[in-house]
Amino acid sequence: MYVVISTIAVLIGCLFWERNVQMFEKKFTEENLSGSFKILSFNVQEFEQMENQQPGGELLSIFDFFCNEDPDIICLQEFFVDEWDEEFNETNIRQQLDQMPYCHMELPKRNESGVVTFSKFPIIRKELVHAEEDIINACICSDLLIGADTVRVYNVHLESIGFQKRETRLLNNVVKIRYGWSDIRAVLSIIWHLKTAFVERAKQVDILTSHIEQSPYPVIICGDFNDPPTSYSYQKVRKNRKDAFIEAGYGRSATFNVGYIASFRIDYIIYSDIFKAYDYKSPHVHLSDHFPVMCRFVSFSHENFDCRR
Repeated sequence: MYVVISTIAVLIGCLFWERNVQMFEKKFTEENLSGSFKILSFNVQEFEQMENQQPGGELLSIFDFFCNEDPDIICLQEFFVDEWDEEFNETNIRQQLDQMPYCHMELPKRNESGVVTFSKFPIIRKELVHAEEDIINACICSDLLIGADTVRVYNVHLESIGFQKRETRLLNNVVKIRYGWSDIRAVLSIIWHLKTAFVERAKQVDILTSHIEQSPYPVIICGDFNDPPTSYSYQKVRKNRKDAFIEAGYGRSATFNVGYIASFRIDYIIYSDIFKAYDYKSPHVHLSDHFPVMCRFVSFSHENFDCRR
């Protein structure tokens, strides 16, 4: 009986295997990348770890990281601006990203964090698709003019679970098989957080997908879903679209970085199948509690590709 149950569980798991692990490396050539553009998505955790020591011992600034990667489009979640702060005021941040002259930013009226899309390409239209009262969890869409083509880029930050330190500590202890009866309150709190966030994310995803279906242009959807690839959120947004990790990634992807449980893929780049993805990466730089995700795109028939038709 146990063998049958285990076999069924393994078979079910195999259905979702490719969403978390890619066994074979995808090869590409410089010719593939002619006319391509690179997009990077990153939950920056309000720049709490803006400059941090990496596993190799070197210090890395988040703005140096952006400069080294040289993306054409950057989608940031939990982006922080404080006009009274010398380092984190909007003017200074824009100067740090001066190679990205176009910007679509949505922040709460009382400062704090929000979402922002920086671009080397002109942003010809901006829209706030959805936002909670504080805008920390929000979705924006930006219509970018890439050459003669228009591409709609969604920058998404769905409802966070909102674990506190004691819940994170308990999860780490469970992984290390070290916990006691005193953790029962943390367990109940985790269950409550998970249930509340799931309900809110489902509402936000319904709004988002309704908006995506009405887009007159090909779409690229980037951001922090706060949900794994088996979730309702992921499956509804992906639908008949492509996942950059599945199409162009290699190895195991884990984008949520919390101590011993850095094993969740909750940050995604999903796109219309008019594009082809190359060179997906999620470098394990320690600049946030998330890892960035990035990928290059070209259209299947670039010379005939006119999104405005």
